[in-house]
Amino acid sequence: MTTADNNTPTPSLKGRLIALGVGLVLLLGLSEIVLRIAMPDWRDFYSGWFMTAEYVPNYTRVATGIAGFDGYFAQNNGDFRVKIRINDFGLRDNEAVDKSNGRIWVVGDSMTFGWGVEENERYSNLLAGELGQPTYNIASPGTDVCGYQSLLARMPNTVRPKAVVMGLILENDIADYDCKQLAVRHKKQFDEGYQQQGRANGWLEIKRFLTAHTAIYNFIAVSLKRVDIIRNILTSLNIIKPTLTYKNPLQGKQQFDKSVDATVREIKRFQSMLPASTPFIVLIAPGRFELKNNDALYKKLRLAIRDKLESVGIPAVDPYPGFEKAGYEATHFAHDGHWKPLGHRIAARAITKAMRQQGLVNP
Repeated sequence: MTTADNNTPTPSLKGRLIALGVGLVLLLGLSEIVLRIAMPDWRDFYSGWFMTAEYVPNYTRVATGIAGFDGYFAQNNGDFRVKIRINDFGLRDNEAVDKSNGRIWVVGDSMTFGWGVEENERYSNLLAGELGQPTYNIASPGTDVCGYQSLLARMPNTVRPKAVVMGLILENDIADYDCKQLAVRHKKQFDEGYQQQGRANGWLEIKRFLTAHTAIYNFIAVSLKRVDIIRNILTSLNIIKPTLTYKNPLQGKQQFDKSVDATVREIKRFQSMLPASTPFIVLIAPGRFELKNNDALYKKLRLAIRDKLESVGIPAVDPYPGFEKAGYEATHFAHDGHWKPLGHRIAARAITKAMRQQGLVNP
Protein backbone atom coordinates (compact mmCIF):
# COMPACT_ATOMS: atom_id res chain seq x y z
CA MET A 1 0.00 0.00 0.00
CA THR A 2 1.33 3.48 -0.89
CA THR A 3 0.58 6.85 0.69
CA ALA A 4 -0.37 9.96 -1.29
CA ASP A 5 0.77 13.54 -0.41
CA ASN A 6 -2.35 14.07 1.77
CA ASN A 7 -1.43 10.93 3.75
CA THR A 8 -4.56 9.07 2.43
CA PRO A 9 -3.68 5.38 1.88
CA THR A 10 -3.84 4.32 -1.80
CA PRO A 11 -4.54 0.63 -2.53
CA SER A 12 -1.79 -1.23 -4.31
CA LEU A 13 -2.38 -3.15 -7.55
CA LYS A 14 -2.24 -6.40 -5.59
CA GLY A 15 -4.85 -5.14 -3.17
CA ARG A 16 -7.13 -4.05 -5.97
CA LEU A 17 -6.87 -7.44 -7.65
CA ILE A 18 -7.66 -9.24 -4.39
CA ALA A 19 -10.66 -6.99 -3.82
CA LEU A 20 -11.83 -7.59 -7.38
CA GLY A 21 -11.45 -11.36 -6.94
CA VAL A 22 -13.38 -11.40 -3.68
CA GLY A 23 -16.10 -9.28 -5.24
CA LEU A 24 -16.42 -11.62 -8.22
CA VAL A 25 -16.63 -14.67 -5.97
CA LEU A 26 -19.34 -13.04 -3.87
CA LEU A 27 -21.21 -11.95 -7.01
CA LEU A 28 -21.05 -15.48 -8.48
CA GLY A 29 -22.17 -16.99 -5.19
CA LEU A 30 -25.09 -14.63 -4.89
CA SER A 31 -26.02 -15.18 -8.55
CA GLU A 32 -25.93 -18.94 -8.03
CA ILE A 33 -28.27 -18.70 -5.04
CA VAL A 34 -30.68 -16.38 -6.86
CA LEU A 35 -30.73 -18.55 -10.01
CA ARG A 36 -31.35 -21.74 -8.04
CA ILE A 37 -34.43 -20.08 -6.57
CA ALA A 38 -35.61 -18.41 -9.80
CA MET A 39 -34.76 -21.40 -12.03
CA PRO A 40 -35.64 -24.49 -9.93
CA ASP A 41 -35.46 -26.81 -12.95
CA TRP A 42 -31.77 -26.06 -13.63
CA ARG A 43 -30.84 -29.65 -12.74
CA ASP A 44 -33.09 -31.05 -15.47
CA PHE A 45 -30.46 -30.50 -18.19
CA TYR A 46 -28.04 -33.20 -16.97
CA SER A 47 -28.74 -36.79 -18.05
CA GLY A 48 -26.17 -38.08 -15.57
CA TRP A 49 -28.76 -37.74 -12.82
CA PHE A 50 -30.65 -40.73 -14.20
CA MET A 51 -28.02 -42.72 -16.15
CA THR A 52 -25.15 -44.92 -15.04
CA ALA A 53 -23.10 -47.84 -16.42
CA GLU A 54 -23.23 -51.50 -15.48
CA TYR A 55 -20.96 -54.41 -16.30
CA VAL A 56 -22.86 -57.53 -17.40
CA PRO A 57 -20.81 -60.71 -16.74
CA ASN A 58 -19.66 -62.44 -19.95
CA TYR A 59 -20.90 -59.48 -21.98
CA THR A 60 -20.03 -55.79 -21.99
CA ARG A 61 -20.63 -52.68 -19.95
CA VAL A 62 -23.92 -51.07 -20.83
CA ALA A 63 -25.69 -47.87 -19.91
CA THR A 64 -28.65 -48.34 -17.59
CA GLY A 65 -30.92 -46.09 -15.60
CA ILE A 66 -30.38 -45.27 -11.95
CA ALA A 67 -32.95 -47.31 -10.06
CA GLY A 68 -35.71 -45.26 -8.51
CA PHE A 69 -35.05 -42.01 -10.36
CA ASP A 70 -38.20 -39.93 -10.72
CA GLY A 71 -37.72 -36.50 -12.24
CA TYR A 72 -37.43 -34.49 -15.44
CA PHE A 73 -34.96 -34.23 -18.28
CA ALA A 74 -34.77 -31.25 -20.64
CA GLN A 75 -32.64 -30.01 -23.51
CA ASN A 76 -31.27 -26.53 -22.90
CA ASN A 77 -32.07 -25.56 -26.48
CA GLY A 78 -35.77 -25.88 -25.71
CA ASP A 79 -36.58 -28.97 -27.76
CA PHE A 80 -38.21 -30.83 -24.87
CA ARG A 81 -38.74 -31.36 -21.16
CA VAL A 82 -40.08 -34.79 -20.25
CA LYS A 83 -40.78 -36.92 -17.21
CA ILE A 84 -38.31 -39.75 -16.59
CA ARG A 85 -39.08 -42.62 -14.23
CA ILE A 86 -36.60 -45.47 -13.80
CA ASN A 87 -37.82 -48.68 -12.18
CA ASP A 88 -35.92 -50.81 -9.68
CA PHE A 89 -34.23 -52.74 -12.50
CA GLY A 90 -32.78 -49.62 -14.15
CA LEU A 91 -35.26 -49.46 -17.02
CA ARG A 92 -37.62 -46.69 -18.12
CA ASP A 93 -40.78 -48.66 -17.57
CA ASN A 94 -43.44 -48.04 -14.94
CA GLU A 95 -43.82 -51.72 -14.16
CA ALA A 96 -41.41 -54.01 -12.35
CA VAL A 97 -39.21 -56.28 -14.45
CA ASP A 98 -41.15 -59.42 -13.46
CA LYS A 99 -44.12 -57.96 -15.36
CA SER A 100 -42.13 -58.31 -18.58
CA ASN A 101 -42.77 -62.05 -18.70
CA GLY A 102 -44.81 -63.02 -21.77
CA ARG A 103 -44.71 -59.51 -23.25
CA ILE A 104 -43.20 -58.13 -26.44
CA TRP A 105 -39.77 -56.77 -25.50
CA VAL A 106 -38.43 -53.71 -27.30
CA VAL A 107 -34.67 -53.18 -27.12
CA GLY A 108 -32.58 -50.33 -28.49
CA ASP A 109 -30.71 -47.17 -27.63
CA SER A 110 -31.83 -43.61 -26.86
CA MET A 111 -34.38 -43.54 -29.69
CA THR A 112 -36.15 -46.61 -28.30
CA PHE A 113 -35.67 -45.35 -24.73
CA GLY A 114 -37.76 -42.37 -25.81
CA TRP A 115 -35.23 -39.54 -25.60
CA GLY A 116 -37.25 -36.34 -25.63
CA VAL A 117 -40.74 -37.85 -25.54
CA GLU A 118 -43.02 -38.94 -22.74
CA GLU A 119 -43.13 -42.61 -21.87
CA ASN A 120 -46.57 -43.12 -23.41
CA GLU A 121 -45.38 -41.48 -26.67
CA ARG A 122 -42.62 -44.03 -27.35
CA TYR A 123 -43.06 -46.47 -30.18
CA SER A 124 -42.80 -49.36 -27.71
CA ASN A 125 -45.86 -48.07 -25.84
CA LEU A 126 -47.73 -47.18 -29.02
CA LEU A 127 -46.98 -50.66 -30.38
CA ALA A 128 -48.89 -52.16 -27.44
CA GLY A 129 -51.93 -50.12 -28.40
CA GLU A 130 -51.63 -50.96 -32.10
CA LEU A 131 -51.27 -54.70 -31.50
CA GLY A 132 -53.53 -54.92 -28.46
CA GLN A 133 -50.73 -56.78 -26.65
CA PRO A 134 -48.52 -55.56 -23.79
CA THR A 135 -44.92 -54.54 -24.43
CA TYR A 136 -41.90 -53.97 -22.21
CA ASN A 137 -39.11 -51.49 -22.95
CA ILE A 138 -35.56 -52.66 -22.16
CA ALA A 139 -33.75 -49.91 -24.09
CA SER A 140 -30.99 -47.66 -22.81
CA PRO A 141 -29.26 -44.55 -24.23
CA GLY A 142 -25.73 -44.70 -25.55
CA THR A 143 -25.99 -48.39 -26.42
CA ASP A 144 -25.00 -50.30 -29.56
CA VAL A 145 -25.51 -53.85 -30.83
CA CYS A 146 -23.07 -55.31 -28.28
CA GLY A 147 -24.94 -53.37 -25.64
CA TYR A 148 -28.24 -54.82 -26.83
CA GLN A 149 -26.84 -58.26 -26.12
CA SER A 150 -25.88 -57.08 -22.64
CA LEU A 151 -29.34 -55.61 -22.01
CA LEU A 152 -30.89 -58.93 -22.98
CA ALA A 153 -28.41 -60.95 -20.92
CA ARG A 154 -29.08 -58.93 -17.74
CA MET A 155 -32.80 -59.70 -17.82
CA PRO A 156 -33.79 -62.17 -15.07
CA ASN A 157 -33.91 -65.85 -15.94
CA THR A 158 -37.45 -65.99 -14.59
CA VAL A 159 -38.91 -63.93 -17.46
CA ARG A 160 -39.28 -64.71 -21.15
CA PRO A 161 -40.41 -62.53 -24.05
CA LYS A 162 -43.36 -63.33 -26.27
CA ALA A 163 -41.54 -61.57 -29.13
CA VAL A 164 -38.65 -59.12 -29.46
CA VAL A 165 -38.26 -55.93 -31.48
CA MET A 166 -34.81 -54.37 -31.91
CA GLY A 167 -34.45 -50.72 -32.89
CA LEU A 168 -31.36 -50.37 -35.10
CA ILE A 169 -29.94 -46.86 -35.63
CA LEU A 170 -28.02 -46.51 -38.88
CA GLU A 171 -25.97 -43.55 -37.65
CA ASN A 172 -24.68 -45.24 -34.49
CA ASP A 173 -25.20 -49.00 -34.64
CA ILE A 174 -23.38 -50.08 -37.81
CA ALA A 175 -19.78 -51.06 -37.08
CA ASP A 176 -17.15 -53.75 -37.54
CA TYR A 177 -18.15 -55.48 -34.31
CA ASP A 178 -16.61 -58.30 -32.33
CA CYS A 179 -18.75 -58.38 -29.20
CA LYS A 180 -17.02 -61.43 -27.71
CA GLN A 181 -13.64 -59.73 -27.93
CA LEU A 182 -15.09 -56.55 -26.46
CA ALA A 183 -16.60 -58.57 -23.60
CA VAL A 184 -13.15 -59.98 -22.77
CA ARG A 185 -11.72 -56.45 -22.66
CA HIS A 186 -14.53 -55.18 -20.46
CA LYS A 187 -14.11 -58.13 -18.08
CA LYS A 188 -10.44 -57.30 -17.68
CA GLN A 189 -11.28 -53.67 -16.99
CA PHE A 190 -13.95 -54.72 -14.50
CA ASP A 191 -11.54 -57.07 -12.73
CA GLU A 192 -9.08 -54.19 -12.46
CA GLY A 193 -11.74 -52.02 -10.83
CA TYR A 194 -12.77 -49.92 -13.81
CA GLN A 195 -16.56 -50.16 -13.72
CA GLN A 196 -17.72 -47.03 -15.48
CA GLN A 197 -17.56 -45.71 -19.00
CA GLY A 198 -14.44 -43.70 -19.76
CA ARG A 199 -14.51 -40.10 -18.72
CA ALA A 200 -14.39 -37.34 -21.29
CA ASN A 201 -11.42 -35.02 -21.44
CA GLY A 202 -10.96 -31.28 -21.61
CA TRP A 203 -13.84 -28.95 -22.26
CA LEU A 204 -16.44 -31.72 -22.46
CA GLU A 205 -15.64 -32.86 -18.93
CA ILE A 206 -15.76 -29.29 -17.65
CA LYS A 207 -19.08 -28.79 -19.44
CA ARG A 208 -20.55 -31.91 -17.83
CA PHE A 209 -19.42 -30.78 -14.39
CA LEU A 210 -20.87 -27.30 -14.82
CA THR A 211 -24.15 -28.69 -16.19
CA ALA A 212 -24.49 -31.01 -13.21
CA HIS A 213 -23.53 -28.60 -10.45
CA THR A 214 -24.15 -24.95 -11.37
CA ALA A 215 -27.33 -23.03 -12.13
CA ILE A 216 -25.29 -20.18 -13.62
CA TYR A 217 -23.89 -22.31 -16.44
CA ASN A 218 -27.32 -23.73 -17.25
CA PHE A 219 -28.86 -20.26 -17.26
CA ILE A 220 -26.18 -18.99 -19.67
CA ALA A 221 -26.47 -22.08 -21.90
CA VAL A 222 -30.25 -21.82 -22.07
CA SER A 223 -30.10 -18.09 -22.80
CA LEU A 224 -27.45 -18.32 -25.51
CA LYS A 225 -28.66 -21.45 -27.28
CA ARG A 226 -32.15 -20.05 -27.77
CA VAL A 227 -30.93 -16.92 -29.57
CA ASP A 228 -30.34 -17.90 -33.20
CA ILE A 229 -27.60 -15.40 -34.01
CA ILE A 230 -25.61 -16.23 -30.87
CA ARG A 231 -26.06 -19.96 -31.39
CA ASN A 232 -24.81 -19.62 -34.97
CA ILE A 233 -21.74 -17.71 -33.82
CA LEU A 234 -20.93 -20.30 -31.15
CA THR A 235 -21.39 -23.07 -33.72
CA SER A 236 -19.05 -21.34 -36.20
CA LEU A 237 -16.44 -21.08 -33.42
CA ASN A 238 -16.90 -24.84 -32.73
CA ILE A 239 -17.94 -24.11 -29.14
CA ILE A 240 -21.22 -25.98 -29.60
CA LYS A 241 -21.94 -28.75 -32.07
CA PRO A 242 -23.92 -28.09 -35.25
CA THR A 243 -27.53 -29.24 -35.26
CA LEU A 244 -26.84 -31.91 -37.87
CA THR A 245 -23.27 -33.23 -37.97
CA TYR A 246 -22.65 -35.69 -40.79
CA LYS A 247 -21.45 -39.08 -39.58
CA ASN A 248 -19.67 -41.35 -42.02
CA PRO A 249 -17.91 -44.20 -40.20
CA LEU A 250 -18.00 -46.44 -43.28
CA GLN A 251 -15.26 -45.05 -45.49
CA GLY A 252 -14.64 -47.24 -48.55
CA LYS A 253 -16.44 -50.28 -49.89
CA GLN A 254 -14.40 -52.77 -47.87
CA GLN A 255 -15.21 -51.08 -44.56
CA PHE A 256 -18.84 -50.69 -45.60
CA ASP A 257 -19.22 -54.40 -46.36
CA LYS A 258 -17.31 -55.49 -43.23
CA SER A 259 -19.44 -53.29 -40.99
CA VAL A 260 -22.71 -54.46 -42.52
CA ASP A 261 -21.66 -58.12 -42.22
CA ALA A 262 -20.39 -57.73 -38.64
CA THR A 263 -23.48 -55.86 -37.50
CA VAL A 264 -25.84 -58.48 -38.87
CA ARG A 265 -23.66 -61.27 -37.46
CA GLU A 266 -23.96 -59.76 -33.96
CA ILE A 267 -27.72 -59.23 -34.40
CA LYS A 268 -27.93 -62.91 -35.31
CA ARG A 269 -26.02 -63.70 -32.13
CA PHE A 270 -28.55 -61.59 -30.20
CA GLN A 271 -31.33 -63.69 -31.75
CA SER A 272 -29.55 -66.89 -30.69
CA MET A 273 -29.73 -65.70 -27.07
CA LEU A 274 -33.55 -65.73 -27.20
CA PRO A 275 -35.63 -68.76 -26.26
CA ALA A 276 -36.09 -71.04 -29.26
CA SER A 277 -38.69 -69.90 -31.80
CA THR A 278 -39.14 -66.46 -30.24
CA PRO A 279 -40.44 -64.11 -32.95
CA PHE A 280 -37.79 -61.45 -33.66
CA ILE A 281 -37.87 -58.41 -35.91
CA VAL A 282 -35.53 -55.45 -36.48
CA LEU A 283 -36.70 -51.88 -36.98
CA ILE A 284 -34.26 -49.94 -39.20
CA ALA A 285 -34.39 -46.30 -38.12
CA PRO A 286 -33.82 -44.18 -41.25
CA GLY A 287 -30.75 -41.96 -41.25
CA ARG A 288 -31.40 -38.26 -40.80
CA PHE A 289 -29.10 -37.48 -43.71
CA GLU A 290 -31.11 -39.54 -46.15
CA LEU A 291 -34.36 -37.99 -44.93
CA LYS A 292 -33.10 -34.42 -44.95
CA ASN A 293 -30.61 -34.45 -47.84
CA ASN A 294 -31.39 -37.63 -49.79
CA ASP A 295 -27.87 -38.82 -48.93
CA ALA A 296 -26.77 -41.71 -51.17
CA LEU A 297 -24.57 -43.45 -48.58
CA TYR A 298 -27.33 -43.73 -45.99
CA LYS A 299 -29.79 -44.95 -48.59
CA LYS A 300 -27.28 -47.61 -49.62
CA LEU A 301 -26.68 -48.52 -45.98
CA ARG A 302 -30.40 -48.81 -45.20
CA LEU A 303 -31.01 -51.11 -48.14
CA ALA A 304 -27.86 -53.17 -47.48
CA ILE A 305 -28.77 -53.79 -43.84
CA ARG A 306 -32.36 -54.64 -44.76
CA ASP A 307 -31.28 -57.13 -47.42
CA LYS A 308 -28.57 -58.67 -45.26
CA LEU A 309 -30.96 -59.20 -42.36
CA GLU A 310 -33.53 -60.86 -44.57
CA SER A 311 -30.84 -63.05 -46.16
CA VAL A 312 -30.11 -64.59 -42.74
CA GLY A 313 -33.78 -65.04 -41.91
CA ILE A 314 -34.37 -61.97 -39.74
CA PRO A 315 -37.42 -59.91 -40.74
CA ALA A 316 -36.71 -56.19 -41.08
CA VAL A 317 -39.04 -53.21 -40.80
CA ASP A 318 -38.15 -50.26 -43.03
CA PRO A 319 -40.33 -47.26 -42.07
CA TYR A 320 -38.53 -44.90 -44.44
CA PRO A 321 -41.57 -44.28 -46.71
CA GLY A 322 -43.64 -43.09 -43.74
CA PHE A 323 -40.88 -40.78 -42.52
CA GLU A 324 -40.29 -39.44 -46.02
CA LYS A 325 -43.97 -38.65 -46.44
CA ALA A 326 -44.16 -36.84 -43.09
CA GLY A 327 -40.90 -34.95 -43.59
CA TYR A 328 -37.78 -34.47 -41.52
CA GLU A 329 -38.92 -31.42 -39.54
CA ALA A 330 -42.21 -33.06 -38.54
CA THR A 331 -40.52 -36.22 -37.25
CA HIS A 332 -37.29 -34.94 -35.66
CA PHE A 333 -36.50 -32.36 -33.01
CA ALA A 334 -35.00 -29.17 -34.40
CA HIS A 335 -31.70 -29.37 -32.51
CA ASP A 336 -31.54 -32.80 -30.92
CA GLY A 337 -31.85 -35.33 -33.75
CA HIS A 338 -34.17 -37.76 -31.96
CA TRP A 339 -37.74 -38.48 -33.03
CA LYS A 340 -40.65 -36.32 -32.09
CA PRO A 341 -43.87 -38.14 -31.12
CA LEU A 342 -44.87 -38.37 -34.80
CA GLY A 343 -41.71 -40.32 -35.58
CA HIS A 344 -42.59 -42.83 -32.88
CA ARG A 345 -46.14 -43.17 -34.23
CA ILE A 346 -44.84 -43.88 -37.73
CA ALA A 347 -42.42 -46.50 -36.39
CA ALA A 348 -45.12 -48.19 -34.29
CA ARG A 349 -47.49 -48.45 -37.25
CA ALA A 350 -44.73 -49.88 -39.47
CA ILE A 351 -43.77 -52.52 -36.90
CA THR A 352 -47.39 -53.48 -36.35
CA LYS A 353 -48.00 -53.91 -40.05
CA ALA A 354 -44.86 -56.01 -40.55
CA MET A 355 -45.47 -58.25 -37.54
CA ARG A 356 -49.02 -58.97 -38.63
CA GLN A 357 -48.10 -59.59 -42.25
CA GLN A 358 -45.37 -62.04 -41.25
CA GLY A 359 -47.48 -63.76 -38.62
CA LEU A 360 -45.08 -62.91 -35.81
CA VAL A 361 -47.93 -62.14 -33.42
CA ASN A 362 -51.54 -63.21 -33.18
CA PRO A 363 -54.03 -60.77 -34.81
